[in-house]
Amino acid sequence: MADTYCFKDHMSGETGSIGSQSGSTPVSVGAVTIATTVDEVEALRDRWRAIDVKDIDSDIDYFLTIVRCGGTTVRPYVVYIRREGGRDLLGISRIERVSLPLKFGYRKLVSPEFRAVVVTFGGIVGTRERADEELLLDYLQGPLDTGDADLLLLRNIDVNGTLYKAASARGSCLRRSHGREISGRWMARLPDTLDRFLEGRSSKTRQRLKGQDRKLLRDYAGRLRLHRFENIEEMAELCRDMERVASRTYQRGLGAGFLNSSFDRALLEETMRQGWHRTWMLYLDDVPVAFWTGTNYASNFAIGTPGFDPDYTKDSVGRFTMFRMVEDLCADPTVSMLDFGYGEADYKTAFGECQRYESTVLITSRRPFPIAVNLAASLFSIVNSQGRRLIKETEWGRRLKRMWRGRAAAGGNAERPGGI
Repeated sequence: MADTYCFKDHMSGETGSIGSQSGSTPVSVGAVTIATTVDEVEALRDRWRAIDVKDIDSDIDYFLTIVRCGGTTVRPYVVYIRREGGRDLLGISRIERVSLPLKFGYRKLVSPEFRAVVVTFGGIVGTRERADEELLLDYLQGPLDTGDADLLLLRNIDVNGTLYKAASARGSCLRRSHGREISGRWMARLPDTLDRFLEGRSSKTRQRLKGQDRKLLRDYAGRLRLHRFENIEEMAELCRDMERVASRTYQRGLGAGFLNSSFDRALLEETMRQGWHRTWMLYLDDVPVAFWTGTNYASNFAIGTPGFDPDYTKDSVGRFTMFRMVEDLCADPTVSMLDFGYGEADYKTAFGECQRYESTVLITSRRPFPIAVNLAASLFSIVNSQGRRLIKETEWGRRLKRMWRGRAAAGGNAERPGGI
């Protein structure tokens, strides 16, 4: 069946306007282009590049790599609005098959699948005010109204920003998700040396960390080697060694981190080809034992999921490798910020600052089934949120979390989750 939203210019008149769902003042619109195929997205390349994209997930080449990988992606869904005065707007999303799981802790009870309009990270581009954001959301919500999708999903958006307020006000209470976890976004400004990076830590802590590094170098004298991967010619070796470490981590049991899948390899190839990717790998007797990985985009180095061999936990091989990464990044004039991402991992809270708080907004179509599943998922989210609070604030809860993670690590290979 042909897509209702084809690639064409939807003209609303020379000085046309559209009203947002919140009833604010109508916004003047020039031409609206909706791209739903790779060729149609490629036709937007020059205009896409002219708009300031901050997140790698919204870069056109990265975006198209994900689309071409197939998997859960059905097709692109990109909204380009040409505005009078040159203030063009871009809404970047994909229609994907996603699951809306009902989870209790780490246990997934059931996971119904839906088609969703999934907005990329940083995918609402060119906006200056809430009215601009609402205009893009009007068009991004279109497939829900036509029956081409059942969910609109905006992930990791600033809960204090106008986009969160605009998205959270859409649809009825029954059609919006509730109880979604709010997570801190941890980042750190990069000075010119590792010592300056650590200035915020106490003198005792700095001495302890340096002592751990000296002990590691002493205990394994002549047996350690660090290699930085960034050239695409080394990709096969990098995938092999990352897999050797990642396969032993608890994240693998959860289906997170590097899975050595065709999807992971495609993104790795693209980011290495573009010169964005770097991985620091620590070897002991030429066997990989730890790595830190990430991408440098728009002066921001975004950390991927690190990994280390649990047999060397006491030696702090992961933290040692992290410091070597930070040393290199401090010396790199093209990088100004280190983005640890969201979550409460120890290294994030220890070395980063919480820049903002983020959450996910989900809106369903008017169909009864997605509304019912969303309400059930919201109930489980509220219960799980209370559980996370207990785990975070009590010692027995932290022990329970470590036990769950240990079981996950022992659970063998897992597929990358497609859940929200």
